[in-house]
Amino acid sequence: MKRTNVPGLAGLICALVPALASAYSSGPLDGFSNNPPIYLNCTFCHATYELNSGDGDLQILGLPSEYVPGQTYPLTVLLEDSGQMRWGFELTVLDDSDDYAQGGDMVVTDPVNTQLSEDSEGTRDYLKQTTEGTHWPSGGPTTWSFDWIAPDLPSVTFYFCGNAANGDETSDGDYIYARSAPVTRREPTPVSESSWGRVKSLYVRGR
Repeated sequence: MKRTNVPGLAGLICALVPALASAYSSGPLDGFSNNPPIYLNCTFCHATYELNSGDGDLQILGLPSEYVPGQTYPLTVLLEDSGQMRWGFELTVLDDSDDYAQGGDMVVTDPVNTQLSEDSEGTRDYLKQTTEGTHWPSGGPTTWSFDWIAPDLPSVTFYFCGNAANGDETSDGDYIYARSAPVTRREPTPVSESSWGRVKSLYVRGR
């Protein structure tokens, strides 16, 4: 059930600067995908409701349980919440052994609705919606698609946050969702010696 939350300091700051809400329709600031090490998300400004307290859902579709390094995977972020009318998201992929390191490469395949940016240190990429990608006015569900080129790392985690907004050009009344999805590298299958190979080796040793 949806429930309200008393706005904290972050909500008061955003309330004093209402232009923030409409400004971020062109894409949120980097570092708000609920990723480590700080785990910031869109409730920093959209503070009416607690994180993940709405009736909606946020998913990433097409993600393999195991990935092959260098392979390209078409992925889709899906956000839905009945009654909301404007949509946004941010996503990053990080190396599980280093919270600051990028986990593979994200490729924009729909530049009208998605964009890619780097944080100030240039170590992590953030995929997010454009102004057109908010799909205003639309009752959803909404999707954004992109490609991911898998890295040669043991494991990575996708961190992503979605904003199901009511479209009133303020930070009030919007539901925020955050998810994480860990995936691991597919290890090569050991090549076992064939039965005929074992027979030949025994024959050679016996000669």
